[in-house]
Amino acid sequence: MKSIRYISAVTAIIAIIYIAVSRLILGKFDNNLANPFFFIPVALSIFMIPTGYARRARNSKIAEARKRVSDFLRDLSEYTMYGTPLSEAVLLVSRNDYGALNPEVRNLVSSVSVGTPVEESLRHFGNTLDDPEIQRFGVILQKSGESGSNTSDVIAMVSRFSSQMQLLNDERNAEMKNYNLILVVSFAIFLIVMLVIDIRFFGAIHLQNASGLLFQSAGSRVLKNIFNGGIYVEALGIGIIIGLIRDRNMVSGFMETGAMLFISAVILLMAGGL
Repeated sequence: MKSIRYISAVTAIIAIIYIAVSRLILGKFDNNLANPFFFIPVALSIFMIPTGYARRARNSKIAEARKRVSDFLRDLSEYTMYGTPLSEAVLLVSRNDYGALNPEVRNLVSSVSVGTPVEESLRHFGNTLDDPEIQRFGVILQKSGESGSNTSDVIAMVSRFSSQMQLLNDERNAEMKNYNLILVVSFAIFLIVMLVIDIRFFGAIHLQNASGLLFQSAGSRVLKNIFNGGIYVEALGIGIIIGLIRDRNMVSGFMETGAMLFISAVILLMAGGL
């Protein structure tokens, strides 16, 4: 989480610097580069793309760790089934590879190895990745050990529950990918339609203004800015929806939002739509 904040802070500073450079330097070479409808979306993309990528990478790591929780619990259950104390079972299963869950397992083993009661160590399970779902499994195991119940049966039950939850999440993610693709395609179609209107309709108005109808110039500029602003608002809205659908988090959609903003700004610049 700290790395995401660091990336956000750095990219925000770079974006601010880019805005200043666009206004003070780049505008001298091309007025369009100093147009707010170009440099603001580009500045937002400078901030959003790295931040969104970092967030997605973290979410992917957590998702992979969640998938391995059932394997970890199943191995624990197999050892405790034959009377092995939970603390020794934790040390034994640490020899296995649990992929993205390894940092949590190593921290748990380190805590148990220095003499901390396993129930107390399980209280902090999931803190390294800072994921509430993984922490929840640690708390369940902790309460099971404190209550003196049949730990092996509880662990096996939790392992099966974790596996079922992952199957449901995998099905949901597969369905959400289709929705995300539909949203991106819909934005591409929207951008093309708006670009055609921008070039054909406002191009004709520009010719009329050149013929002497100068009183229409201000109104056409305002209307053109509204159309361009609509493209960026659409990109922001779709990016937010993608993030909420995929991970229930708006930041998760920042990468797609930044990419759509950047592509839209570049296309408008190249097509003369600014």
